[in-house]
Amino acid sequence: MYIRRRKSFFRLLALLRHIEADKDDIAAVLRCNHLILREILHAETAVLRHRARQRELTRALKTGRPDKASAAALRTRLKRTGGHTRAQEDAVFIWKCFGDALAFLFLDKFSIKHAFFEVDKWGVKRGAGMLTGKSGLEGELACLAHLTAEGIPAVLCDITNVLRYGDVCMLGASDPHLIEVKSSGRLNQRAKRQIEKIGRLHGFLADDRAEPFRGSEGPVTRVQLTAPERTNLDALNACIARAKASGQAIEQPEPGVTYVAIYGRPDYDAIFGSAASNAKLVFMLNGDKNDHAWAPYTPFLLTIRDAGHILDFIEGRLFLIVLIEPQFLCDAIADAEWAVRFRDHPDYAIQCIHRPSRAYLGISNQFVSRAGYEFASLAWIAESRRPSIAKMEAAIGREPSADERADHDDRLRAFIGEGDPWLEELGLA
Repeated sequence: MYIRRRKSFFRLLALLRHIEADKDDIAAVLRCNHLILREILHAETAVLRHRARQRELTRALKTGRPDKASAAALRTRLKRTGGHTRAQEDAVFIWKCFGDALAFLFLDKFSIKHAFFEVDKWGVKRGAGMLTGKSGLEGELACLAHLTAEGIPAVLCDITNVLRYGDVCMLGASDPHLIEVKSSGRLNQRAKRQIEKIGRLHGFLADDRAEPFRGSEGPVTRVQLTAPERTNLDALNACIARAKASGQAIEQPEPGVTYVAIYGRPDYDAIFGSAASNAKLVFMLNGDKNDHAWAPYTPFLLTIRDAGHILDFIEGRLFLIVLIEPQFLCDAIADAEWAVRFRDHPDYAIQCIHRPSRAYLGISNQFVSRAGYEFASLAWIAESRRPSIAKMEAAIGREPSADERADHDDRLRAFIGEGDPWLEELGLA
């Protein structure tokens, strides 16, 4: 990735830091929206131009009957044009990261993620198409201006990677409030479905419960975390600063967590030596940035603090690696009654089994991954789960009947995985 419009980049970053320090400056929020939108439209225009050129070159290559030398030249130009297209698509992603950052400054990070996923099935909701040529954009900007005049901060959903419902999101409360802006009073079926989904999402956020929701068979509930979030951001940024000066730095802010910042050639022996030899989770953050795969986590524009370091990370001069040893997380949760283990699984990375009752719960892979993308404290992740464990212990009542026990054990086997050696260890094989 390469930031060609650096003046806009640093201007937006400075504006973002200003809003972070003074969230009551609603005019600055509106100005930030407009600047992000302008840069996205600029990059999209270039994408469309390069795609048109790609089509021309492909047509000439396939139907123009070029000789060998001309065909080779066309392929070279086609490859170069493809690179220009991808560079501008990268630019769109980065500008939308600014939109994400604006949303994350106001909204609760654990609420905003629900606007990234489908409400009626499991999975990520498809992102918006191009803003260029969007017929309703004028109405969305009018809505944004109206909210600003009323003293309500807001963001255009399409200038973010994470907000995938509605057109405008109000930022006045911790939960996202999404607005579908329509220029006509008549709604087609697609618009009706969108409004219905937004209603279901708002209902879940308001009631902390929905059934069905995101493809679940039973009710889905939202539980507030009582332990204040703790991160290792100071350690991360200190690690980056040291690496800038010396070429590479390794920081272990707490047991089980290792940060690596690299400028130049890495020393892999030092990185994967004894300090992190048991790491089961490895986050190569540059790869996720390059793959546009950061949402729904807090954008790196808010976690990496120095503007130069952010630019280095985007453009590939700075490499960041996070190594996590999940056994430390398991050990912090386990006790005489609770068996806890890590498994490399897309759903539940940590499985917790109450030995006496066989009650079980899981800590999602998405939550554990906050240690990688948001630099959350591993100890805090363990602490934040304790209320759920205590609530489950309190709910354990009478001895279940034989049929109830059999049904529960079937679900437990499915949770652990049929044929897993852990079943025998827990007496369920």
